[in-house]
Amino acid sequence: MHKRIPILLGFIFLAIAIWLQLTAIAPISHFINRIEQLAYDLQLRTNQLTTKAIIQSPIVIVDINEKSLSKEGRWPWPREQLANLVKNIKEAGAAVIAFDIVFPLKEENPVDQLLSLSAKEKKVVTPETMSFFNNIRPYTNNDALFAQQLHQIDSILAISFIAEPDIIGAAPKPLLVLTTPQEESLGFISVQGILSNIPELATAAKSVGFINSLPDEDGIIRRLPLLIRYQNNLYPSLALEAVRIFLFAKVKLVTASYHNESKLEGIMIGDYKIPTDEYGQVVIPFRGMGFTFPYISAEDILNKKFPPDMLQGKIVFVGTSATGLGDLKTTAIQNAFPGIEIHATIADGILTHHFSYKPAWALGAEISITFLLGAFFALVFPYVGPRLLSLLMLIIPILLFFCNHWIWNKSGLIITIFIPIFLCIIVAIMNIIYGYIFESRRREHLKNIFAQYVPTTHIDEMLKKPGRAYGLHGETRTMTVLFSDIRGFTTITETMSAATVKDFLYEIFTPMTEIIFKHKGTIDKYVGDLIMAFWGAPLKDKNHAQHAMYAALEMQQALQKIQTIFVKKDWPPVQLGIGINSGLMNIGDMGSKFRLNYTVLGDEVNIASRVESLTKNYDVQIIVTEHTQHDQKNFVFQKLDRVRVRGKKVSIEIYELICKRTDASQKLLEDIHRFETALDHYFQQRWDEACDILLSLQQQYPEKKLYELYLKRIAELKKQTLHNWDGVYISAVPN
Repeated sequence: MHKRIPILLGFIFLAIAIWLQLTAIAPISHFINRIEQLAYDLQLRTNQLTTKAIIQSPIVIVDINEKSLSKEGRWPWPREQLANLVKNIKEAGAAVIAFDIVFPLKEENPVDQLLSLSAKEKKVVTPETMSFFNNIRPYTNNDALFAQQLHQIDSILAISFIAEPDIIGAAPKPLLVLTTPQEESLGFISVQGILSNIPELATAAKSVGFINSLPDEDGIIRRLPLLIRYQNNLYPSLALEAVRIFLFAKVKLVTASYHNESKLEGIMIGDYKIPTDEYGQVVIPFRGMGFTFPYISAEDILNKKFPPDMLQGKIVFVGTSATGLGDLKTTAIQNAFPGIEIHATIADGILTHHFSYKPAWALGAEISITFLLGAFFALVFPYVGPRLLSLLMLIIPILLFFCNHWIWNKSGLIITIFIPIFLCIIVAIMNIIYGYIFESRRREHLKNIFAQYVPTTHIDEMLKKPGRAYGLHGETRTMTVLFSDIRGFTTITETMSAATVKDFLYEIFTPMTEIIFKHKGTIDKYVGDLIMAFWGAPLKDKNHAQHAMYAALEMQQALQKIQTIFVKKDWPPVQLGIGINSGLMNIGDMGSKFRLNYTVLGDEVNIASRVESLTKNYDVQIIVTEHTQHDQKNFVFQKLDRVRVRGKKVSIEIYELICKRTDASQKLLEDIHRFETALDHYFQQRWDEACDILLSLQQQYPEKKLYELYLKRIAELKKQTLHNWDGVYISAVPN
């Protein structure tokens, strides 16, 4: 009943989450989209922790960097210098050269500069001089020299789309022309004008490609269009055109019909389909931070200071990473990313068939994931404790993130999991708050009931499992009970005042209780100098006998430390007798309507009490019954006797608990074996054989009362006629 509210709230949060994924309200959808973009950025940057840089690539970047500018002069460089750059790249065996630079203006011929200067200074130019200038003008035309070098290699020049409805420079040739139906249905990004190159260079180059990059609303570049529409023509990006020329491939549009409307799904180059959105954009397949691809300084190209085979058969992109030239972009992978490397990354993605993509069915998949995980959170979280729930609130989002990252890394599929992660955190927090508010009173009540009985660790374990029963109303269980009694307590305290007796018991009971709690025991009661404790309730404990015996051994060890305190207080030394028995017992709240006590009752409890009193008879510290001793491999026992408790016809065997198995010496084990051999002779009425072993042990250990006890028994039993004797020595059992 009390779980219905958090479950209902969990499903309400689930409904809100799905609504957020479907809503068309602009501010909300923009906010969700922004968060998803940041999550994708984090995914990209995380990938760099596990991805190595590209070592081999069909792409090389010639960089007009700071070094090149300092050695060769500030930009723009003379066209003659650029011609030498192209010449050296061509001679190095490059297959394609693509410039991330637009050349919209002519470079003035030096001859024309001289004539203009002469006219400005009103100097007369003779016909002979003019004839000389006209003859040398073709040899000083650096644009023609640059064009000549561009013509001798598959070269691609850059164009840039502008907002003004105009064409600056030569009108470029389009890659594709849209049909009328395509013009009406396909949603390519459209532009108003083009900034192109001077006709001389445009004619010499093999082709052109645009270099525009379109950032998202937050100013970060994550996507790049492969085709942009101007009028009814489609123009390729620099990267797409470089690969097309490199592969000698054709480019086609891949469309599909949705509700009788044609939508762009991708671009086919050769036999490879590049996945795009409906606007012809691809997610940039970043392989690493800036300078992941092979870079060569333009200055090294001009001076031929590079490995001769480095450009052989490669696509060479020429651009700049120099800060002052303004081609550093803010991207999802890095804030200052070289613009030329964006084009190189796109080209590499086409060549290696490596693109991330978000298909049309991605939204349906995201909603399904949200529903399944949200239903799981709503149904399961209310039954999870706050500590585990806090841990799950951290672990589940991390697991979702890395699972999603693995899928993206292996297939390129982009699935947004921000909403399920957010839903996990919200539902977890809601359940933690609900548990704190509505469960606090019940927990405090349960703590108050058991605080006087059991250790704190028991109470915490009980609170973790509120649905379990703890025997408050009475039940029968197999348990272990322990009685501990101070020997000679009455004699010891005869000369003490009441206050001193109280302090005396406090010094003993406090450490003994701590030990019992440490070993998962429950205090039943203190009666004078007696401690009664049990194991196996209120929490079930399959190792109840083992825990009770560990506690008994540690209690005897702690008694040695207590003696040092007693010496300082001038109190007499004490000894503890401990009796332990296991079996079926009744546990629960016992008493009347006026007073209840959580206690354990039954014949097995009485046996434990009788066994404790036998410790004085046998002069041992701890006695356990055969029920407790059975199948306990971690301890060393010595069989003491067979006894019959008053009111019972069946005898039981009792054992001295000596120590843990790991603490036993070989000599101790041998002595125990000798005594138990004597005991076997004793039970078989082979008195002489038993006496021989007992006398030998007594000579070795004259202080041990047990051997003397059995020698006296045998002397007495020899005088009697025994018929059907079961080994029980009646006079040794207290009444």
